[in-house]
Amino acid sequence: MQKQKRDELDEKIKKNLEKIKHRIIVLSGKGGVGKSSVSVNLATALWLKGKKVGILDIDIHGPSIGKMTGIPSNQKLQLNEKGEPVPFKIRENFFVLTIALLLESPDTPVIWRGPLKMGAIKQFLGDIVWPELDYLIIDCPPGTGDEPLSAVQLIGKVDGSVIVSTPQEVSFLDARKTINFSKMLGVPIIGIIENMCGFKCPKCGEVTYIFKSGGAHKAAKELNVDILAQVPFELEMVEAGDNGILYVEKYKENEGAKKFMQIADAIIKKFEEIPTESQKDEGGEKLRIAIPLANGMLTPHFGHCEEFGIYDVENGKIVNKKIVTPPPHEPGVIPRFLKQQGVNLIIAGGMGQRALQFFKDYGIKVLVGALPKKPEDLINDYINGTLELGENVCSH
Repeated sequence: MQKQKRDELDEKIKKNLEKIKHRIIVLSGKGGVGKSSVSVNLATALWLKGKKVGILDIDIHGPSIGKMTGIPSNQKLQLNEKGEPVPFKIRENFFVLTIALLLESPDTPVIWRGPLKMGAIKQFLGDIVWPELDYLIIDCPPGTGDEPLSAVQLIGKVDGSVIVSTPQEVSFLDARKTINFSKMLGVPIIGIIENMCGFKCPKCGEVTYIFKSGGAHKAAKELNVDILAQVPFELEMVEAGDNGILYVEKYKENEGAKKFMQIADAIIKKFEEIPTESQKDEGGEKLRIAIPLANGMLTPHFGHCEEFGIYDVENGKIVNKKIVTPPPHEPGVIPRFLKQQGVNLIIAGGMGQRALQFFKDYGIKVLVGALPKKPEDLINDYINGTLELGENVCSH
């Protein structure tokens, strides 16, 4: 009898998961880094992009997703017209499931060991009737324990993990653990979100970096994963979470909201955009390469260059080129300008770290340390695999 019930539940889990196109697990090595906030805001951004989205909160001991998405504290699990339990619908095509919907009160502690938590997650995935979804965001408790391990084992195919960290050096150790956790379980790493990166004073506009920076970047570089975005610390984000307001929906013009929309774009591009034949050539994808120039040669002063040479490469050959004058140098202006030009590769002598991060956020590959040569020679060297790169010589 027990085996029959297990088999029935396994079959229900399989049928539910067949309705979900992409499953993303959100991890953090330690508490207090804003992981649940990231889960809610990432899900909201995907929903605002027109996707059908669900959040599965498997933080059994400290569920917070319900409060952050505006589910009333006395709300219980909903039933469909057949009397079957379903996730709570917070918006059209936006669903949430949290153990808070099963507790007698918000103050009720969950005092469970591993097997009980495993059983609860199985019921979340099997006994609850999920709708068809484009994305399921799985919010895990901190660390690499029972809940994330159970989720990965039960789901079988997790499309990717998003790792949340804060900028300080100590986060390096925690980010390493969650990155290695994903690798050991065969879960592709989508990237790291560096949360709470600077606080902008609402009165004077000055940005204060609360945490020492570099930890997540160090982990990303050493373990070869991407930084998806650096999300600032904003009072509106904190207040929205406390009041059950979807921050990205209400504060679309805030920098933090724009960051989450960029992350959503990157995820959609990763999982949904399939290159057409016209976007490819014999050597790979079509390239549009930008090179900062002075007197017709590559200049090491990227942000203060006289002009940019922009070159289209197809089938291993330069097929078009143009010279453009950059806008005045201000943080983020030139990266946005080159993105608008359709550039997907930059060859530079030197570039500041902030500019490098802007280009990474835009999905533009950057090669630094190139020698001061003619742009056509640099491009041909790149095509032939002989491009020489030294140190990043930027002095800014």
